[in-house]
Amino acid sequence: MSNIASENDVLVAKLYFTAAFPAMKIPLTEDPAQVKKFAKINAVVQFKAADDVNPIACHIVFLTEEKANELTEKAKAEAQNPDEVKAVPRFKVYQGEYDGRYDFCQFVNLQFKSIKSLLGVFKGNSPLEMLGIVAPLLKNITKKATLPFLFLMLSLTKMMPDNNPSIDDPWEQYLKVKMSLYMITTAMSSATKLGWQPLVSWTAKQTDRIYQFKVGATYDSNGKEIYPAIAAYLRVKAGKTKAGRGEYTRKRPFVLFDFPNPDGCLAVLSGRYEFVEAATKGCITVVGSGDSYAVQFNNMMTQLQNMLIPSKFLS
Repeated sequence: MSNIASENDVLVAKLYFTAAFPAMKIPLTEDPAQVKKFAKINAVVQFKAADDVNPIACHIVFLTEEKANELTEKAKAEAQNPDEVKAVPRFKVYQGEYDGRYDFCQFVNLQFKSIKSLLGVFKGNSPLEMLGIVAPLLKNITKKATLPFLFLMLSLTKMMPDNNPSIDDPWEQYLKVKMSLYMITTAMSSATKLGWQPLVSWTAKQTDRIYQFKVGATYDSNGKEIYPAIAAYLRVKAGKTKAGRGEYTRKRPFVLFDFPNPDGCLAVLSGRYEFVEAATKGCITVVGSGDSYAVQFNNMMTQLQNMLIPSKFLS
């Protein structure tokens, strides 16, 4: 029997690798519990799915602060222009199979028999589909990095539609909004590069434009800032796209999606209100010259998000 995934399944799997996995950096660096768990772990976690036509793989590198600094200093010592050497990141997602370059790292290899079984874990509609992670995990259960990584990966469920933290839980609201905006802007850029036709067609004739998300800081009852503002953007130019973190400062946004706080952003992301209704209720202010493009952008974003979640959440 052939093992050939559909083009859409290949696309969705690659979007998990290129957009969802990098979002794990947020809890990894901002959640004290996760910071502590990975403080002393040097590991590489690989995801690999077999396919007769399009086998896919990615690997995630975790380094201690000491080891990352050591590698950075080594790279500078070997470089002709040390000042141009970038610091080695403690966390990074790489596309493709791991080449064994870090022989000091523990290697956790999570192999799946097909892309369908891999997606069953990420967006399964039933517990049975999600149990596909058990066999790969059991093969690596004795490795120190396996369980910490599993719990880190579970943080991705914060972006699911049924995770709706209330305004009384500002930390969870902040995490969900930041992870979601970073993920979706990256996913839109990745989907364009991977040839997803709706975005390819939509971006093809656009001039250099910035679609900016801005979410106000979170304050406690005394007016003290407890979590900072969040910002992310997508740059579009003649069919090419690039996602970015923070505010784009070189030019004014073509469209600015301005949310007063994370709760206002969640009103849109969770579908609490339709896009237009959310604007009338003050959950979002759309600023810029591209009103019609703002609606198109939101529709495109929603369509892409729906590809990454279980179909049981779709009406």
